[in-house]
Amino acid sequence: MQRPLAIKVSGLKKQFDGIPVLKGVDFELAPGEVHAVVGQNGAGKSTLMKIINGLYQPDEGEIELFDEPVRLASPRDARAAGIAMVYQDLSLVDSMSVAENMFMANWTESSFGLLDQRAMNQQAQALLEKMGIADEISPEQPVASLSMGQQQFLEIAKAISQNARILILDEPTASLCDQEITRLFEVIERLKAQGVAIIYITHYLRDIFKVCDSASVLRDGRCVRRSLISQTKIETMLADMLGRHADSSINWQRPTVTPNAQPLLELRQVSTSDLAAVSMQVYPGQVVGLAGLLGSGRTEILNAIFGLDTIRSGDILVNGHAVKIRSPRDAIQQGINLVPEDRREQGLVLDFSISDNMLMSSLRKLASPILLDEHRGQAIVIDLIQRLQIKTSGPQQAVRYLSGGNQQKVVIGKCIGTAARILLLDDPTFGIDLAAKYDIMRIVNDYAAAGNAVIFVSSEYSEIASFCDTTYIVNKGRITRQMQRHEQSEEQLLAAVQ
Repeated sequence: MQRPLAIKVSGLKKQFDGIPVLKGVDFELAPGEVHAVVGQNGAGKSTLMKIINGLYQPDEGEIELFDEPVRLASPRDARAAGIAMVYQDLSLVDSMSVAENMFMANWTESSFGLLDQRAMNQQAQALLEKMGIADEISPEQPVASLSMGQQQFLEIAKAISQNARILILDEPTASLCDQEITRLFEVIERLKAQGVAIIYITHYLRDIFKVCDSASVLRDGRCVRRSLISQTKIETMLADMLGRHADSSINWQRPTVTPNAQPLLELRQVSTSDLAAVSMQVYPGQVVGLAGLLGSGRTEILNAIFGLDTIRSGDILVNGHAVKIRSPRDAIQQGINLVPEDRREQGLVLDFSISDNMLMSSLRKLASPILLDEHRGQAIVIDLIQRLQIKTSGPQQAVRYLSGGNQQKVVIGKCIGTAARILLLDDPTFGIDLAAKYDIMRIVNDYAAAGNAVIFVSSEYSEIASFCDTTYIVNKGRITRQMQRHEQSEEQLLAAVQ
């Protein structure tokens, strides 16, 4: 008799603000199976997982667990049903022990109602032995003493302690070294042999062929392929993920770099806690791309340039002169500004007006010895609203009520308003519609064509391929390759970052 499926998802649909995100997804997972779910950003992976984990409710469709229909109204319901999700951002308390973290949601109490540390340590030891990691982690150990890989193992152990029969791993290798990845795969194989069903979400396609049994490829809210890994090639998977995008056909024109020109920005052997000897050059009029998988070090390069991360060694040069950048204020004074990855949390004060947000980084320049030059400030804001084509009722409208694309334009306007000559863009088109994406890229293209320099990070390789003059490939905090526009197709970039 055939064993029941651990999960069966049928016809799952979900939309947000009238925009379909899942368009009838089917998905199956068997006990003891490691199943990869892959796709580009926006394909629907996160929404599917959040529905399976009870965080979102589907608009249509059904979910069965071990042949029983279920309605998962919350993550608590999912945990009770035997589903546990290990997120990329770990949820551990450094000051507490391994055992205390493992049973945080269900601490063992003695008959007197006190914490039974001894019993909890014994249970933790049994779980560590079950996972095959008791030789390197002890229950009494403080979490602060664990390596990143060991913390990842602890998160998995914490999930297993809740009697999880279905485990969802979200980008589990993004922050691990090669040795830790090998140990993680050993742990996964051990859990698989014990019948745990595992959903493995990753952008690192080569890992899939080492640890997974099967894979589902999502694209534009649909499952376009489900196949056994033994019957799949990485080239086929890449083609399924990509489809064909109109963005890749846009030909952005900028003046070519003058021979023997001096870089406007140069990094020489820059190292931080996350980067190792990064060197790169950006010339006036250039848009330089950084391509890499999640956790590769793309954002960390921007953080180092903008003074958010401490530089341990190496030099940053602006216009050929070495500069010391210890803070964002230093960077802005050197003509550098950053459009951060999370515009709502890091780039804007949502309840402030467009005017207040745009002038936030320029107040020192607008201040006279006595008063703020409000007239000059409003002239700058109105000019930026017109240049960036921000759709608004006026400069005093609260940023909260703008669309995502127009909010991003405000962040860019804030950076340009400081008279920055070097713009750092961290995934500036993520989460906005196609029309707004084109507008953002047009703004950046015009900015670069005026003789400024841009470093452009994007999770969409079609954007980098069509938009950037040259691209540096980033892997585990290092620059591993430089590609010129004529050799950086979407397919070539996707293959290069693996």
